[in-house]
Amino acid sequence: MRPPRGGQTARRAVLAAALVVTTAGAAAVAAPGPALPGVPIEVSGQPGIDVVPPPAEVVRETGSWFAHGTTLELLPDGSGTFARWVGAFDGDRIALRLIPAPGEATVAEIIGIETVGEGALAPGARPGIGGLVTISFGEGVRTAHVEWTSGPERLSADLCPAEGLDAATMEALGCGA
Repeated sequence: MRPPRGGQTARRAVLAAALVVTTAGAAAVAAPGPALPGVPIEVSGQPGIDVVPPPAEVVRETGSWFAHGTTLELLPDGSGTFARWVGAFDGDRIALRLIPAPGEATVAEIIGIETVGEGALAPGARPGIGGLVTISFGEGVRTAHVEWTSGPERLSADLCPAEGLDAATMEALGCGA
């Protein structure tokens, strides 16, 4: 039988409360404008410059891509799902939210990870919440190159569009099913 651990629980509660207060206070001081979801935040002194747009405004591509147990779905509202599957019942679904970024690539923040069954990503290949996923798209054929990090590892997958390719093109691109 375990002895009561009220003291440890109380210490944890106090530390958690202090962390929340400190984090909320720092965020309030650092935030240059309103911090409401979907509301642009100005990060410069001049109106209209360096405004952070909501996810729906940074959408460059939408649709579905796949290859060998890997899928990517990007929606017009700026959300998406990246998934790895081993068989029909074991996989990892990674929820994405697009964020603004310079350059040609689309960048998304990982906002959730769901392991289905036994999962498909090895522990060393599983990204964390708040991590970034970079997606670049091919010219002509809308292929997608997806990169993510897990600790010091940088992992990638090349995907083909789920629609519009014939069997010969899929074979040439190495999409597979």
